[in-house]
Amino acid sequence: MVLALCLMQKGSAEEYGLFAFLLVTQALANGISNALLGSPVLIALSENTPQAAQSIRSFMLANLLLSFLFAAVQAVIVLSFVNSIDIALVYAISAFTTTLRWFARAYCNNNHQHSKVVTSDALYSLVSLTAAVTLYLTSNVSLFSFGLITAAAAVLALPALGADYAKLQFVRAFKANLKGFVQGFQRQGKHALVGVISTEGTLNSHSYLVTILFGPAGFAPIAAAALLFRPVMVVLNSLTQIERPRLRSMLVENQFEEAKASLSRFRVINMVFWLLNSLAAAVVLIFFINIYWKDALSQPALIYAAIFISLIRLSRSVSSPFSVFLQAADKFKDLSLVTVKSSLLTIPLVYVSLLVFAPSFSLLGILLGELFALCLLFRLYRRVKL
Repeated sequence: MVLALCLMQKGSAEEYGLFAFLLVTQALANGISNALLGSPVLIALSENTPQAAQSIRSFMLANLLLSFLFAAVQAVIVLSFVNSIDIALVYAISAFTTTLRWFARAYCNNNHQHSKVVTSDALYSLVSLTAAVTLYLTSNVSLFSFGLITAAAAVLALPALGADYAKLQFVRAFKANLKGFVQGFQRQGKHALVGVISTEGTLNSHSYLVTILFGPAGFAPIAAAALLFRPVMVVLNSLTQIERPRLRSMLVENQFEEAKASLSRFRVINMVFWLLNSLAAAVVLIFFINIYWKDALSQPALIYAAIFISLIRLSRSVSSPFSVFLQAADKFKDLSLVTVKSSLLTIPLVYVSLLVFAPSFSLLGILLGELFALCLLFRLYRRVKL
């Protein structure tokens, strides 16, 4: 968030828009990693068998391959908008290390090693913040330098996840094959992947369509509005990774009442953080908008986008506990159908709104898709027998 804010203040709208779009695609990479690796490895860890141990090594190998793939994707995106091999290379390295660390976080959380994740995240934040402030004060803010920061922060934060993980990822993974990964994909991963892709269509289809149709500069005000609500999404994603293995353990041990109570606490925490974040965003837009976003012509677009995004985040804060519970209950196939249905509504709505209205109103389609998904998730949750 600090990196994007610094680039917003010191860089051009095109640079900020492209950086924000790269963050969106990195978030998609993280989601795909969760689907193909994080969710299936949670099931493998709960089984605690020799076959499960072999599967875990297989997931480590798959993590390396996926990280290389996402690195190539980021490089292609950069080269599509900027004619610079250096910038493409630094974002490829950033994508590789960030994706690698994301699964490492999921693995440690699933093993209930939350302190390691907190340490790694704290180190990542410290490196990013220190480097960003230094570059900001020395007027060395650029798309290249900030890509270098994200890459360096991920590299330095990875060792904090422990020697046990490092041995699995960088030693034992090379002695494994992809059999366990393929089995996990067939059991949970393919359904979770469909869910992630369709969820991306529901939540972020506007990011891709606006950037393609209007370029990074057209996406910049929407990205600036989304940045205001980044804190609540960070909290939501972190709580999801913590809550999912806890719920899984409770369901395996038939602690159904405890699981329901935990789910209620999860929802309350989400709502509190959404309210605090929305109030903070309102303060910024009412009293400090000229400091936050200097382009007066696109300030109305920023305000409309912020209103829509606040409502979207509210819907996601309510629906996320249902989704996490259903993942813990191994209902990946049913979840994937929910997100497919919502994306089939959302993507056409976003596209049509872009043809008729200004880019910021594309978020109306996202909001309607989110509300539709919430209704479907609640209905599915009520059908699960505890």
